[in-house]
Amino acid sequence: MTTHFDDEAQLEQLQRWWKENWQPLASGLALGLAAIFGWQAWTRHQDMQAGAASHLFEDLRRAVDAGKFDEAVPMAARLQQDFAGTPYAVDGQLKMAQAAFDDGKLDDASARLQWAEQNAKDDAMRSLVKLRLARVLWQQAKPDDALQLLNNAEPAYAPLVAELRGDILLAKGDRNGARDAYADALKTLAADSPARDGLQYKFDDLAVATVKS
Repeated sequence: MTTHFDDEAQLEQLQRWWKENWQPLASGLALGLAAIFGWQAWTRHQDMQAGAASHLFEDLRRAVDAGKFDEAVPMAARLQQDFAGTPYAVDGQLKMAQAAFDDGKLDDASARLQWAEQNAKDDAMRSLVKLRLARVLWQQAKPDDALQLLNNAEPAYAPLVAELRGDILLAKGDRNGARDAYADALKTLAADSPARDGLQYKFDDLAVATVKS
Protein backbone atom coordinates (compact mmCIF):
# COMPACT_ATOMS: atom_id res chain seq x y z
CA MET A 1 0.00 0.00 0.00
CA THR A 2 1.31 3.43 -0.99
CA THR A 3 2.18 5.60 1.98
CA HIS A 4 2.54 9.31 2.47
CA PHE A 5 6.31 8.86 2.45
CA ASP A 6 6.16 7.07 -0.92
CA ASP A 7 4.24 9.99 -2.42
CA GLU A 8 6.80 12.45 -1.12
CA ALA A 9 9.64 10.36 -2.57
CA GLN A 10 7.99 10.26 -6.00
CA LEU A 11 7.36 14.00 -5.88
CA GLU A 12 10.96 14.61 -4.93
CA GLN A 13 12.14 12.43 -7.85
CA LEU A 14 9.87 14.31 -10.24
CA GLN A 15 11.12 17.66 -9.04
CA ARG A 16 14.71 16.51 -9.39
CA TRP A 17 14.07 15.20 -12.93
CA TRP A 18 12.38 18.44 -13.94
CA LYS A 19 15.24 20.50 -12.53
CA GLU A 20 17.75 18.46 -14.55
CA ASN A 21 15.77 18.34 -17.81
CA TRP A 22 13.66 21.48 -18.12
CA GLN A 23 16.23 23.36 -20.18
CA PRO A 24 16.61 20.69 -22.92
CA LEU A 25 12.82 20.28 -23.02
CA ALA A 26 12.27 24.02 -23.31
CA SER A 27 14.91 24.27 -26.02
CA GLY A 28 13.34 21.41 -27.97
CA LEU A 29 9.90 22.99 -27.69
CA ALA A 30 11.26 26.34 -28.88
CA LEU A 31 12.97 24.73 -31.84
CA GLY A 32 9.83 22.81 -32.72
CA LEU A 33 7.69 25.93 -32.62
CA ALA A 34 10.27 27.85 -34.66
CA ALA A 35 10.27 25.11 -37.28
CA ILE A 36 6.47 25.11 -37.49
CA PHE A 37 6.18 28.88 -37.80
CA GLY A 38 9.16 29.00 -40.16
CA TRP A 39 7.57 26.42 -42.44
CA GLN A 40 4.28 28.30 -42.45
CA ALA A 41 6.04 31.55 -43.31
CA TRP A 42 8.01 29.88 -46.10
CA THR A 43 4.84 28.29 -47.50
CA ARG A 44 3.03 31.64 -47.51
CA HIS A 45 6.03 33.21 -49.24
CA GLN A 46 6.03 30.48 -51.89
CA ASP A 47 2.31 30.92 -52.50
CA MET A 48 2.74 34.68 -52.86
CA GLN A 49 5.65 34.18 -55.27
CA ALA A 50 3.67 31.74 -57.37
CA GLY A 51 0.68 34.08 -57.48
CA ALA A 52 2.73 37.10 -58.51
CA ALA A 53 4.61 35.05 -61.13
CA SER A 54 1.33 33.72 -62.52
CA HIS A 55 -0.10 37.23 -62.98
CA LEU A 56 3.11 38.44 -64.57
CA PHE A 57 3.19 35.51 -66.98
CA GLU A 58 -0.41 36.18 -68.01
CA ASP A 59 0.50 39.80 -68.76
CA LEU A 60 3.46 38.57 -70.80
CA ARG A 61 1.32 36.08 -72.70
CA ARG A 62 -1.26 38.70 -73.59
CA ALA A 63 1.45 41.11 -74.75
CA VAL A 64 3.08 38.49 -76.98
CA ASP A 65 -0.25 37.34 -78.42
CA ALA A 66 -1.05 40.95 -79.23
CA GLY A 67 2.26 41.31 -81.06
CA LYS A 68 3.70 43.64 -78.42
CA PHE A 69 7.04 41.85 -78.09
CA ASP A 70 8.88 44.92 -76.80
CA GLU A 71 6.41 45.27 -73.92
CA ALA A 72 6.89 41.61 -73.04
CA VAL A 73 10.70 41.81 -72.86
CA PRO A 74 10.92 43.46 -69.39
CA MET A 75 8.24 41.08 -68.09
CA ALA A 76 10.30 38.09 -69.18
CA ALA A 77 13.38 39.62 -67.59
CA ARG A 78 11.55 40.12 -64.29
CA LEU A 79 10.34 36.52 -64.34
CA GLN A 80 13.96 35.43 -64.76
CA GLN A 81 15.30 37.67 -62.04
CA ASP A 82 12.58 37.57 -59.38
CA PHE A 83 10.74 34.32 -60.02
CA ALA A 84 13.34 31.93 -61.44
CA GLY A 85 12.26 29.26 -58.96
CA THR A 86 8.73 29.09 -60.39
CA PRO A 87 7.68 27.26 -63.58
CA TYR A 88 6.33 30.55 -64.93
CA ALA A 89 9.88 31.78 -65.57
CA VAL A 90 10.53 28.87 -67.93
CA ASP A 91 7.07 29.22 -69.50
CA GLY A 92 7.78 32.87 -70.12
CA GLN A 93 11.04 32.11 -71.90
CA LEU A 94 9.33 29.49 -74.04
CA LYS A 95 6.68 32.00 -75.05
CA MET A 96 9.29 34.65 -75.83
CA ALA A 97 11.46 32.16 -77.72
CA GLN A 98 8.54 31.14 -79.92
CA ALA A 99 7.79 34.76 -80.74
CA ALA A 100 11.46 35.44 -81.48
CA PHE A 101 11.67 32.35 -83.70
CA ASP A 102 8.56 33.36 -85.65
CA ASP A 103 10.12 36.80 -86.16
CA GLY A 104 13.39 35.29 -87.42
CA LYS A 105 15.36 36.29 -84.30
CA LEU A 106 17.12 32.96 -83.99
CA ASP A 107 19.90 34.08 -81.67
CA ASP A 108 17.39 35.54 -79.23
CA ALA A 109 15.28 32.39 -79.38
CA SER A 110 18.33 30.20 -78.82
CA ALA A 111 19.50 32.19 -75.78
CA ARG A 112 16.07 32.07 -74.17
CA LEU A 113 15.72 28.34 -74.75
CA GLN A 114 19.17 27.65 -73.33
CA TRP A 115 18.18 29.47 -70.15
CA ALA A 116 14.92 27.53 -70.02
CA GLU A 117 16.77 24.22 -70.42
CA GLN A 118 19.09 25.03 -67.54
CA ASN A 119 16.23 26.09 -65.26
CA ALA A 120 13.49 23.57 -66.12
CA LYS A 121 12.45 21.67 -63.00
CA ASP A 122 11.28 18.37 -64.49
CA ASP A 123 12.35 15.96 -67.24
CA ALA A 124 9.25 16.43 -69.39
CA MET A 125 9.67 20.21 -69.57
CA ARG A 126 13.41 19.86 -70.16
CA SER A 127 12.73 17.47 -73.04
CA LEU A 128 10.29 19.93 -74.61
CA VAL A 129 12.83 22.74 -74.33
CA LYS A 130 15.54 20.60 -75.92
CA LEU A 131 13.22 19.73 -78.78
CA ARG A 132 12.53 23.40 -79.49
CA LEU A 133 16.16 24.38 -79.06
CA ALA A 134 17.21 21.67 -81.51
CA ARG A 135 14.83 23.14 -84.10
CA VAL A 136 16.38 26.56 -83.61
CA LEU A 137 19.92 25.19 -83.88
CA TRP A 138 18.98 23.42 -87.10
CA GLN A 139 17.66 26.68 -88.53
CA GLN A 140 20.91 28.32 -87.46
CA ALA A 141 22.75 25.85 -89.71
CA LYS A 142 24.06 23.91 -86.70
CA PRO A 143 22.68 20.43 -87.47
CA ASP A 144 25.36 18.55 -85.54
CA ASP A 145 24.71 20.61 -82.40
CA ALA A 146 21.00 19.95 -82.84
CA LEU A 147 21.54 16.20 -83.19
CA GLN A 148 23.79 16.13 -80.13
CA LEU A 149 21.09 17.86 -78.13
CA LEU A 150 18.47 15.36 -79.31
CA ASN A 151 20.74 12.43 -78.43
CA ASN A 152 20.72 13.65 -74.82
CA ALA A 153 16.97 14.28 -74.68
CA GLU A 154 14.84 12.58 -72.04
CA PRO A 155 12.24 9.95 -73.09
CA ALA A 156 9.36 12.42 -73.00
CA TYR A 157 8.27 13.53 -76.49
CA ALA A 158 10.16 10.55 -77.95
CA PRO A 159 8.19 10.45 -81.25
CA LEU A 160 8.75 14.15 -81.90
CA VAL A 161 12.45 13.87 -81.00
CA ALA A 162 12.91 10.90 -83.34
CA GLU A 163 11.04 12.63 -86.17
CA LEU A 164 13.08 15.79 -85.85
CA ARG A 165 16.25 13.71 -85.81
CA GLY A 166 15.07 12.15 -89.07
CA ASP A 167 14.37 15.56 -90.63
CA ILE A 168 17.83 16.83 -89.73
CA LEU A 169 19.58 13.68 -90.94
CA LEU A 170 17.66 13.86 -94.20
CA ALA A 171 18.72 17.48 -94.66
CA LYS A 172 22.32 16.36 -94.12
CA GLY A 173 21.91 13.73 -96.85
CA ASP A 174 21.85 10.72 -94.52
CA ARG A 175 18.80 8.95 -95.96
CA ASN A 176 19.39 5.65 -94.17
CA GLY A 177 19.77 7.39 -90.83
CA ALA A 178 16.65 9.44 -91.50
CA ARG A 179 14.63 6.33 -92.37
CA ASP A 180 15.76 4.61 -89.16
CA ALA A 181 14.81 7.69 -87.14
CA TYR A 182 11.36 7.81 -88.75
CA ALA A 183 10.94 4.11 -87.97
CA ASP A 184 11.78 4.81 -84.31
CA ALA A 185 9.23 7.62 -84.28
CA LEU A 186 6.52 5.34 -85.71
CA LYS A 187 7.25 2.72 -83.05
CA THR A 188 6.67 5.17 -80.21
CA LEU A 189 3.83 7.20 -81.75
CA ALA A 190 0.28 6.37 -80.70
CA ALA A 191 -1.68 4.46 -83.35
CA ASP A 192 -4.47 7.06 -83.37
CA SER A 193 -2.17 10.10 -83.47
CA PRO A 194 -3.12 12.60 -86.21
CA ALA A 195 0.60 13.02 -86.91
CA ARG A 196 0.98 9.38 -87.90
CA ASP A 197 -0.05 9.76 -91.55
CA GLY A 198 2.53 12.46 -92.26
CA LEU A 199 5.25 10.53 -90.48
CA GLN A 200 4.35 7.34 -92.34
CA TYR A 201 4.58 9.24 -95.62
CA LYS A 202 8.10 10.41 -94.79
CA PHE A 203 9.15 6.85 -93.97
CA ASP A 204 7.51 5.31 -97.05
CA ASP A 205 8.98 7.97 -99.33
CA LEU A 206 12.48 7.12 -98.19
CA ALA A 207 11.81 3.38 -98.42
CA VAL A 208 10.64 3.76 -102.03
CA ALA A 209 13.61 5.99 -102.88
CA THR A 210 15.98 3.39 -101.41
CA VAL A 211 14.45 0.59 -103.48
CA LYS A 212 14.69 2.67 -106.68
CA SER A 213 18.30 3.54 -106.04
